Amino acid sequence: MTHSEARSCRRELSVVTVSRSAQRLKLIGGKASPNTNTVSHNYSESAIRSPKMNFIQVKGLAYVGLILVYGLMLPGQALSWSSRPPRHVVPPPTSPRPTLPPVFDTKTPTNFTVTASKTAVLSCIVHNLGNNSVSWIRHRDLHILSVGSATYTSDERFQVMPDKNTGDWALRLMYAVPRDSGQYDCQVSSTPTSGRTFHLEVVEPRAEVLRAPEMHVGVGSLINLTCVVPYSPETPDYLHWYHKEKMVREDGNRVWMRTTLGHKSISQLVVKDAQPSDSGLYTCSPAHSREHSITVHVLTAGEYPAAMQGGSSVTCAPHWRLLRLMVAPLLTLLIASHKPYFYM
Repeated sequence: MTHSEARSCRRELSVVTVSRSAQRLKLIGGKASPNTNTVSHNYSESAIRSPKMNFIQVKGLAYVGLILVYGLMLPGQALSWSSRPPRHVVPPPTSPRPTLPPVFDTKTPTNFTVTASKTAVLSCIVHNLGNNSVSWIRHRDLHILSVGSATYTSDERFQVMPDKNTGDWALRLMYAVPRDSGQYDCQVSSTPTSGRTFHLEVVEPRAEVLRAPEMHVGVGSLINLTCVVPYSPETPDYLHWYHKEKMVREDGNRVWMRTTLGHKSISQLVVKDAQPSDSGLYTCSPAHSREHSITVHVLTAGEYPAAMQGGSSVTCAPHWRLLRLMVAPLLTLLIASHKPYFYM
């Protein structure tokens, strides 16, 4: 029921109530005749004699009727108001629940060692982060590398890999170089600010060829080269030998190699029956390591004295018998020229 319909209904009920109240006053003032449309003479006289009392009674009965009408209408109106949807309902104030402060996961390591040219991943796990953000700062120059999942450096090698399920805000550094070694701070924007320091060491392994930089061998002799990588954080994937920028491969006859890879790697290259074409630069090149080279000279018989004067190491050819024949007369002359002295 609308508000206008309720108002018209109240008006009609008030008119009916007033008319009924007037009829009751007529019945109270005099007796009704058998004909309902006429009133006895006694009622008219009493009505004329006391008009003030009739007006007061009519007014009181009218008030009673209005009270009854409103008493009947108010419950329905209250129901209609209660059925209306509430407007501008303000929820009751609630007290905020206490939040736990951010906590770093101490189980994750803080020292990382990676081989040069590989990818380093610094894992920083934070629990109870809430609305705080995680930042990475390079301690060397106090450069802000990232805030949240956004990076703030022109070096595209740095990237943040957030994992909200585990709370890990890992910093990834691709193609690491020794200059990237140092401290990196993982900070949380809480009050007060909390952080954790990580240490990164980028190691560039170095190969070393024994007897470098030069080695001299005779024609037909054995070329024996040994390469050592003292330390590598990770086992290298390979170790190759190069001769004049061409990879050396085993042939099952003259050339063979023996290589052991690990944190310390060793490789041996052997070339039998050396020929002048085997001369040149030999390079030991392990994976993700600095290579090292040695120059091998394959000498003929007439080239031995020059090599010996240069102070280089010489591996003699199998013609040692010929050399012994050449040296034997000299030894004989020296012994013959020596005169013993006898003392009496």
